[in-house]
Amino acid sequence: MAGVLTAGIGLGVVAMTLKIADGTHSVLDTTLSTTTGFLFLLAGAVAHVRRASNPIGLLIAMAGLALFAEDLQFAEDPVAHTAGLTLTAASSPVIAHLVLAFPHGKLRSRWERVLAFSAYAVVFGAAVLGLLVNDDPKNLAASPEAEQLVKRLLELVGALIGAGVVVVLLYRWLAGRLPQRRLLSPVVAIAVIGAVSTTAGSALGSANPASGPLLDVYRISFCLWPLAFLIGVLRARVGNAEMIRLLLERDGSGLAALVQDDEVWKDSRSIDALNAAAGLVLDNQRLAAELEERLVEVQASRARIVAAADDERRRVERDLHDGAQQRLVSVVLLLRMAERRLGNDLTPRVAALLTGTVDELQATITELRELARGLRPAILTEAGLIPAVRSLLDRVPLAVDLAAADVPRIGGAVEATAYFVVSEAVTNCLKHARAREVRVRIRVEENGLRVDVHDDGTGTADIDGGSGLHGLRDRVRALGGELTVASEPGSGTTVSAVIPL
Repeated sequence: MAGVLTAGIGLGVVAMTLKIADGTHSVLDTTLSTTTGFLFLLAGAVAHVRRASNPIGLLIAMAGLALFAEDLQFAEDPVAHTAGLTLTAASSPVIAHLVLAFPHGKLRSRWERVLAFSAYAVVFGAAVLGLLVNDDPKNLAASPEAEQLVKRLLELVGALIGAGVVVVLLYRWLAGRLPQRRLLSPVVAIAVIGAVSTTAGSALGSANPASGPLLDVYRISFCLWPLAFLIGVLRARVGNAEMIRLLLERDGSGLAALVQDDEVWKDSRSIDALNAAAGLVLDNQRLAAELEERLVEVQASRARIVAAADDERRRVERDLHDGAQQRLVSVVLLLRMAERRLGNDLTPRVAALLTGTVDELQATITELRELARGLRPAILTEAGLIPAVRSLLDRVPLAVDLAAADVPRIGGAVEATAYFVVSEAVTNCLKHARAREVRVRIRVEENGLRVDVHDDGTGTADIDGGSGLHGLRDRVRALGGELTVASEPGSGTTVSAVIPL
């Protein structure tokens, strides 16, 4: 690439000098041809910097080099002049090759390869043949025979090749996807204008009066062609940047599918950035999936712990009822039986001691019953949540409003948790709130069982201030639910829990 650029700049200076010295070229012609050649070199250098491994940059620069090489035919030196005659149309096959290979730099179909090979063969074959029929005195291989016939034949063949290139280019534009069309649009537009003008001029022949204006149109469009290739290169770069930004701004929902389209310009840095960003997305999604799986396991284990704790409460309740409580009742019966049988044989002191022992045992039995009821009331297991809550509220020395219509029997862990929410809220109301009224609402919603307990007390409850509500919130969360407390001074307290069914 460095060699092509160096040779191109050198030949550009030589070509401009030769055209000026020749004196047969207009200022417009000299300016357009020189500007076109240097624009091809510039566009090739930019494309090479963008993507060094893509040969399209080298092809663009080669077009500029070939364009300057054509002007060697204006040299006074016979050797240089003869070499220039062999390169009279050297830029044409290179341009055809460039158009067919843009933007990926390769001839991918059989027709593209046939057209490119034909362009090189016809142009350079015609140049060698032209040396034999050209009667220019500076031509070392001059022969005047059949000059007009050969020129006409070569013009027609060139027109066919030009038409074929345009057809292939239009087909690729029509059949391509949007990214490919964006890259090819400037090239196609200028190629069609230039190809139509040069094809028509070649078909009409140089003797036709219309060939001059058509040649001017071709020269102007040809001058714009390097800019079209450069715009395509820059558009491809911006397109890759947009893809990277789109990928980086994703919200993480769903997997990203990266499809590499061979028809769009490839930039190694952009592709590497895309791969890196895609890797980050996939890693984040993998970690999120693992975290979600762990969270599901933790929630399931917490639910199992709550269920196991309820089972343990029921076991302790049965053990207290069937074991210690029954034994204490038996002891009380035995002591009373002994008191009746001994009767007057007991001294007053012993009788008082026996009576006190019976009273203490009765108090112990009462405390055991309360303890068993606090662990898990039997009515909760036998009749369900609503009867158990109603039984609890019947013992509350406050005005109570219970609304719990159409609540069916649900899972044991959910029923127990909802019962303890009501129990803890009512207990706090009695101990701390100095309330006069309690309202309890229990209903089944779409997302679970909802329990609301409101009192008209002082409103100073704090979920983090004590172990009761805090532990109750942990129990509710263990089932995947949430417990909240709304308490404003003077406005009472509302304890709300939503427990998934």
